[in-house]
Amino acid sequence: MEQENLYYYNTLEELMNNIAETVAVFVRKYRKKREMTQEELAEKCGLHPTYIAKIESGRQVCSLKTLSRLADALSVSPHALLGQIDKKQAAVYQFQNEHLRDILEKGNKSDKEMLFAVAETLIKKRKKSKS
Repeated sequence: MEQENLYYYNTLEELMNNIAETVAVFVRKYRKKREMTQEELAEKCGLHPTYIAKIESGRQVCSLKTLSRLADALSVSPHALLGQIDKKQAAVYQFQNEHLRDILEKGNKSDKEMLFAVAETLIKKRKKSKS
């Protein structure tokens, strides 16, 4: 039987920081996907724009009530803001992973080099945007 990957935290603070960072990523992702500003989201939730900015930066852990308000305003489930995915998304990710694995196993040298170059560029860009 395959062992599950479990995350362990030394302190409650580490756990809360991880939750804050996860919520930050997904609130920002869904807000931008809906082409909303932080001000528009704040108004829709009945929150202050500064509070939304703190949530999106990961500096603020929101309550479950606020998480629910954010989810409603963004038309997603609260689970989506916690990074949990549904079966349809999981199937898409599995297909993408299998396709990438095929390229790496069966692709020619040029395809592999291009894939690695794109991946490295995206990772660097993501790290810069977090700074």
